[in-house]
Amino acid sequence: MTRDFSLTYKNAISEALPQSKQIVDRFHIFKNLTDDLCSYLKRTVSDRIKIIKDTSADSKEVLTKRQQDKIDTANRKWKIIQEAKKLYGEGNTKTEVIKSLGITRETLNTYLSLEKPPISDSNCILDNYIPLIKQLIIEGKKTKEIYEAMKEQGYKGKMTVLNMHMKSIKNEIKNNTSYLKRSKIKKLFFYDLEDIKNENLKNDITFYLNQNEELSKLIELEKEFKTIIFSKKPERLDLWVKKVKSLNVLELNSFINLIESDIEAVKNAIIYDYSNGLTEGFNNKTKVIKRQMYGRCSFDLLRLKILA
Repeated sequence: MTRDFSLTYKNAISEALPQSKQIVDRFHIFKNLTDDLCSYLKRTVSDRIKIIKDTSADSKEVLTKRQQDKIDTANRKWKIIQEAKKLYGEGNTKTEVIKSLGITRETLNTYLSLEKPPISDSNCILDNYIPLIKQLIIEGKKTKEIYEAMKEQGYKGKMTVLNMHMKSIKNEIKNNTSYLKRSKIKKLFFYDLEDIKNENLKNDITFYLNQNEELSKLIELEKEFKTIIFSKKPERLDLWVKKVKSLNVLELNSFINLIESDIEAVKNAIIYDYSNGLTEGFNNKTKVIKRQMYGRCSFDLLRLKILA
C-alpha cells in the first residue's frame, strides 16, 4: 500500500490490512526534504547575495586613473614598437620603416632597443595595504576609520595619499562585484550545477558555495539521498541519517524525525518500485475537470466527464 506520511492513513491500513507492506510514496519523501531545505535556505541566506571576487588581489597595486592612462598609452606604443621590429626584421631599411610608421630615426632606434612595454614603475606607499583597505571598504568603514586602521598596521604616509586612491580601489571592488538571487541557489535542490547553461551564473554559484560550506554540504547530502532512494539498498539510509544528524541543522533534524517515525515504510520505498503516481494522476485530472466546470453543472455531468 503506497501512501504519504499521514499517521491516519498508516493506522487505518495497519488496522484493515495488517499483513500488507506500507510504502511512503517517493514524491512525498522528496517533497518534504526539499521543503525543509528551502526553509533552511530562507532562514540562512538573504534574498539578494553580494558576490565579491578577488578582494585580496594578488597584485597589491591599485592604479589611479592617471596611472592607468599611462599604462594604456604605453601598451598602445608597444604595439607600434612590435610593428617596427617586425618590419625591420623582414629586411626593410630603417628609412623604409620610418616612412611606413611616420616616426623619426631617433624614435626608431629607441624602439628597436626596447624588450618590453615602456611602462614606468608605479610603486606606491599604499601597495602593501591594498588588501586591508579593500576588506575595510567591504565592511562599510569610512575613509578616516580605514586610515586609522592602516596607521595601526604601520602606515607612515598621509591621509591625502589614501584619498587619492580611494575612488580607484572602490571602482575595482565594484567591477568585481555581482549579485546572486537566492532563488538561483534553490534550483540546485532540483537540478545539478552542470545543468546551468549561464556560465556567469554557474561561476557565481560555485564561488558562493565555496564560501558557504554548510550549504554546500547539505546540497551534496540531498543529491546522495536521491541516489539512495533508487539504490535498492535501504541499509545506506542509516549511514545518511547519521551524517545529517552530525550537522545538527534545525530544518534537516525535522526531516530526520519524520522519516524515523515511519522508517519501515521509507525503507520499503527504497526496496520496491511501487508509487502513487497513477492515483495522483487521476486525482489531479478530477480536480482540473471540477475547476473547469466552475461548480455550475450537476454531479452527473462531473461523473461523465471523469469517466470519459
